[in-house]
Amino acid sequence: MSAMDATAPLPWSAAPRATGRLPWIGPGLSLLNDPTAWFQRQRERLGDTYVFETFGYRIFNVFSPEGVKNLWALPEASASKGLGDFALLSHKVPAELFDGRRTLPHGLFARDNVETYLENLGEAVDLELTELGSAGELEAFAFTRRLAHRMGLASWGSPLATQPGRLEKLVPAFDALDSSESFVHPAKGFLTWATGKRREKAALAEIEAIYRGILAERDAMPAGDRHEGFFAELCANWEGEPEDVRATGIARDVMLVHMGSQSNLFAAMAWTLVHLLERPELLERVRSGDERLLEQCAHESIRLRQRSIVLRRILAPCVIEDEHAAYRLEPGLFLATMLSVTNVRSVPGLDRFDPEHYAKGAMFARQGELPARELVTTFGHGAHYCPAARFSIRAICLATKALVDRFDLEPRFRDPKPRRRQIGGVSRADRPCRIAYRADP
Repeated sequence: MSAMDATAPLPWSAAPRATGRLPWIGPGLSLLNDPTAWFQRQRERLGDTYVFETFGYRIFNVFSPEGVKNLWALPEASASKGLGDFALLSHKVPAELFDGRRTLPHGLFARDNVETYLENLGEAVDLELTELGSAGELEAFAFTRRLAHRMGLASWGSPLATQPGRLEKLVPAFDALDSSESFVHPAKGFLTWATGKRREKAALAEIEAIYRGILAERDAMPAGDRHEGFFAELCANWEGEPEDVRATGIARDVMLVHMGSQSNLFAAMAWTLVHLLERPELLERVRSGDERLLEQCAHESIRLRQRSIVLRRILAPCVIEDEHAAYRLEPGLFLATMLSVTNVRSVPGLDRFDPEHYAKGAMFARQGELPARELVTTFGHGAHYCPAARFSIRAICLATKALVDRFDLEPRFRDPKPRRRQIGGVSRADRPCRIAYRADP
């Protein structure tokens, strides 16, 4: 029995409090200016457990080993991560997109499916690299963003979506709808709110219209000619519905899955490429066929450049413990930790890129040094481990290997860092990361 078992939990409001000068806004402006630095400053000033209120949100923060471990352990019925994520996304995405979804990532990204549909990924990568031509210059994040659009849509949005004419319309529409804008550029959420999500609703309608055409073409094809990967499962979930309901449901399922992948996949792919180009000795090993090293680099890039805030919305009274006290959390609160703080400070050396941090593939090799394994996170933990993790790593490795095999690459960037104001997802870079390429003779 711990010392706290004999003591009634404290109210959440008893935790140290971070404050600001302005009513309602509180410390929000300082937080949005540099979230990672702000969370760490408050941690140094107030300790590993503290609370703040901003823009109508009350957020209880934990950073200690015991606190972070217990954050991940709380049941979803009491502290919902899904609704925490929705609180961030809802500032950008039209609410109707979330209604009535029938395709869940846990089913879509089952192990057998990932192996079956790698062929779709390979074809998408080959098409995108062919369009580059024999020589030129690309910007890493812009290139991987378009590549991830093509790879994702080929996998769960139908290969018909990647045909010339359609892809050029779908990419800007998805970019307009992009939920990651809510956390990459937090201030843009105010513009979205002020315009009533007009741009986002127009993009939603455009994607739905394009998918009505895709479904008409798809339904006219013999089933054996479709080669559609995950898209077949999305369509099967809407069989038997009236055509307008079916078409809208399938299009919105595609949108939700695709936006979820785009929030992290392309940025993780870009950082993997950037880190390899900064280390020619690693790049040569990857070119020579070291697939294990490439997978290590992908995991390490995600860990080091992760900027996610883990946010859980309290739905029922529950208790969170740290090393010193237990606190009673009430519905309406949010429970949080910031991965860009814990991922790089939990043991010495984590602030630098080293693929040997993942010497055992997806497993963090220095886990035994951590006071709690939850302090280092790439794809989450336990029930909240990302179901698309395996698919994402395979996609990153496949695309990166194809690019470095086909072209000689010359970095024309210097020491990029994560965007300072980002709060959520894998970071974008704070500067263009331009790369010259020439077809390998």
